[in-house]
Amino acid sequence: MKIFEVLKKNKKIIENFSYLSIIQLLNMLIPLIVFPYLIRVLGGGVYGLVIYAQAVLGYFVVFINFGFNITATKEISINKHNKAKLDKILSSILIIKGFLLLLSLIFLSILIFIIPSLQEHKALFYLTFWMCFYEFIFPMYYFQGVEEMKYITIITLISRVIFLLLVFILINHPDDYLLVPIINGLGAVIAGIISQVILLKKGIKYSWQKLYVLKFYIKKSFVMALAYASNTLKSNLNIVIVKFLFSYKEVAYFDLALKISRIGTSFLELISVSVFPKMSRDKDKGFLRKIIYLSSILSITFVVMVLFLAPFLVKILGGEEMLGSVSLLRVVVFFVPLQILGGLLGRNCLIVNGYEKDVLYSMAFSSIVYLISIIVLYPILYEKMTLNFLGAIFVFSFMVDTYYRYLRSKKYKII
Repeated sequence: MKIFEVLKKNKKIIENFSYLSIIQLLNMLIPLIVFPYLIRVLGGGVYGLVIYAQAVLGYFVVFINFGFNITATKEISINKHNKAKLDKILSSILIIKGFLLLLSLIFLSILIFIIPSLQEHKALFYLTFWMCFYEFIFPMYYFQGVEEMKYITIITLISRVIFLLLVFILINHPDDYLLVPIINGLGAVIAGIISQVILLKKGIKYSWQKLYVLKFYIKKSFVMALAYASNTLKSNLNIVIVKFLFSYKEVAYFDLALKISRIGTSFLELISVSVFPKMSRDKDKGFLRKIIYLSSILSITFVVMVLFLAPFLVKILGGEEMLGSVSLLRVVVFFVPLQILGGLLGRNCLIVNGYEKDVLYSMAFSSIVYLISIIVLYPILYEKMTLNFLGAIFVFSFMVDTYYRYLRSKKYKII
């Protein structure tokens, strides 16, 4: 009887978790289905080039996001029954993101003009800019804030199925690599248009906001923008550094190891995202401890499974050509429980209690540790620098991040 009461009490969380699970299943399975095909058709080197372009554009995506995935979700969750306030929030964010989108396009053009390696593949980088447009137009923060994830599920299903079908139909030769961002971009545009139509049908009215209102939301999200910029710097810098030290094929190795590892983070982070609206309102420490305990057990179980199944997973997803990624995967996968615990402490402990700056400090500090480790060790271990070593530094940086958040949470007595 008690279990039914718990389920009833947390019905909305369970519903959102279910929809988010479907979304993550799609986002996880479709790339894993497409990955072996693209590796076989494009080759490891060309595929690595495509991933490198995505890593570079990933910095612009975070710039346009500006931390609104956290701050706007929180604001919308608190004001979801206040129609006028919702209009104001959504209008302000769209205006700010539009301005950041324009700045990103200008800065990308400057980089392409001055950096030969980017200029050589400028068509690929401009086409990959679809990632930035998607970040601008798709209001994920709204659907999460009002706890109506079914819309995102339907939109994601449509866009990902279109992507899957077009990849197998249109990409048949290494020279077709430019079709990868084109097909992705098509799905992004469709998803963005559908999401905006849904908002309009719900009565959301966009309007120009005064400068002081825009400044308010920029200031409110500035700390989270810096925090996520620091985190992305660390995450995407792996791809950039691997390309610099090795080749595009090693980029593909690292990408595969991360893709497999992120199967775990994709699903386990859903728990953190699903309970965020509830934690924003209730700040229930006992509930958070239970979620942390559950997430820790599940993430450690995932790591153990990957350690045993690494050769099988790499061979199935990447083929014989990608077996060089096995040992790297066994190193990188250890970041999963660290990221899950760190995410829970950051989003549902520090942020909901108003300690956003500590999340920024943790991300910035861990990113600095990561960069310094590479800068100091690279000259010393130049000939011995391996992918596994870079993977170990990557994992260590997550350890620093999570431990810092834990210490701050204990200090503030919010856990």
